[in-house]
Amino acid sequence: MNILVSTLGSYGDVYPFIGLSVQLSRRGHNVTFLTNPFFEKLARKYDLNFVPIGTRQQYEEFSNHPLLFDPRKSLSVFFKTLIIPSIRPGYKQICERIQPDKTALVSANTVFAARLVQEKHKIPTITVHNIPMALRSAYELSKNRMFPIPDWFPLAIKRFYWWVADKAVLDPLICPELNAFRKELRLAPASRIMTKWSNSPYMVIGLFPPWFAHPQPDWPPETRLTGFPLFDEDQEAPTPPEISAFVDEDEPPIVFMPASLMQQAEQFFNVAVQACQEIGQRAILLSRYKHQIPDHLPEGIQHFEYIPLKHILPRVKALVHQGGIGTCAQALRSGIPQLIRPMAYDQFDNAWRLKQLGVGDWINPEDWQVSTVTVKLIEIISSSRIHDRCQAVSRKFEGISPLIETCKLIESAQ
Repeated sequence: MNILVSTLGSYGDVYPFIGLSVQLSRRGHNVTFLTNPFFEKLARKYDLNFVPIGTRQQYEEFSNHPLLFDPRKSLSVFFKTLIIPSIRPGYKQICERIQPDKTALVSANTVFAARLVQEKHKIPTITVHNIPMALRSAYELSKNRMFPIPDWFPLAIKRFYWWVADKAVLDPLICPELNAFRKELRLAPASRIMTKWSNSPYMVIGLFPPWFAHPQPDWPPETRLTGFPLFDEDQEAPTPPEISAFVDEDEPPIVFMPASLMQQAEQFFNVAVQACQEIGQRAILLSRYKHQIPDHLPEGIQHFEYIPLKHILPRVKALVHQGGIGTCAQALRSGIPQLIRPMAYDQFDNAWRLKQLGVGDWINPEDWQVSTVTVKLIEIISSSRIHDRCQAVSRKFEGISPLIETCKLIESAQ
């Protein structure tokens, strides 16, 4: 098959689709990976055919935006800087690589170009979601900080919530540019883009298991769940000796890591260092941005720019992070407790799901203080209940191959 795989977003959005593309290539398919040119080096590292969508400048405007993690304005930043400008170039790039009767499109629901190609040219298209929050439901509302609606609210009110979210927030962001292009393509205007239009009518795949996000009655009927892809860059490479030496020299450390794009995590790390000193715990601070790290780290606390989590998670005491889905999945597989400080996007929803599973807890950003963090850390690393739940959930990963199952579903599109 000629398979065109497309996504847009941060490392957390791109990694699952890289892993899926690699697996599809190994199964003998001709795979082309389309995303922002910022990730070209990563794609070519895995010998993938690469095609850019948009410009590197657009990605840098997105990733460096001061409101990137603002709970009220982050979605606007995401759509305005990265998603909407990619509609027209993405459509052109995809159309140029269609082989009639041989092509299937595999796309995140935010690559609107792929959905347009499916609608205009009738190409088999599979929408792939790497987060439960993207599959909207009135039966189990995704959790967010701006509008926390209780689960006991009547179903009609929760449906109205999604209607308002679409009509008052998302459609005004997306529809002007999208519908202007649809008019050029002689397609009727679309609305309720993220709830109804963005999912392919052919097939929808969720890259998470049903025990993490139970299927809901109002999900698209063609939805299939396969499981976490668990792809991490350089995961097959050996662990650098200096990292192994630090991890193994004494008590297992606690790992602290913000989101891959977070560049304002000074307070996160300062509190982490103080909290670990308060309770006598060693720590690893992970960040690609060294300016966020305290200038002088005490003994037993070290900074590393990047470590594939697969290398160290089975050998650490706990993981503290912002709640990205890929990081959650890695820790779940490793059977270690998690403490989340969610900021925006799907992070609150993922944090809620982890707490429901009994594998950790979460703290609001404004409560990220030494006293609060020390209490939560002591709780998650000393609780036998949390430890037992972590081990039970870890066993759910045994004997499964989610990426292979996802590939089989995609191959059925032929």
